Amino acid sequence: MTISLFAPADDAARKQAKADLPGIADEVLAKAEAVIDRLAAEYPNHARRDIAELDRYADKMANDRDNRAVHYEEILRIAHDLRGQGVLFGYPLMTRCAGSLCRATRLVEPHDRAILDIVRAHVAALQAILEAGVTGIGDRTTLAVAAGLEMLVSTRTDR
Repeated sequence: MTISLFAPADDAARKQAKADLPGIADEVLAKAEAVIDRLAAEYPNHARRDIAELDRYADKMANDRDNRAVHYEEILRIAHDLRGQGVLFGYPLMTRCAGSLCRATRLVEPHDRAILDIVRAHVAALQAILEAGVTGIGDRTTLAVAAGLEMLVSTRTDR
């Protein structure tokens, strides 16, 4: 038996996953699915708040140089949460872009002159994905944006 931590993509896959879990009562699964559905419906609002927080911490990094590393850690924490939640609630492109930001905050120093531009580029992309309601993997344009962010981080970290 294989158990996946990722939500099945469609109803047929959900039914198969349900059949693959012997011994779990239908009632318990139904309640769990209802909770996941409710959280998925609430996700865009939570993500908007998280993205606004990313933006605020970028401003704090720019204006409070003495505590820049502390603000940078908060950016990593928020990006990490967005990365984990996006795919779970049907926004895998949010996960990809937030993952790119996580990589940047792990590999680029908080006092690097380019980091604010990197953070702000990711914030703009995350806002655009959410406001456009891009669920699933997106289209060529949104995938190109994600690849561009990853390239931006790679060129800064591969020195």
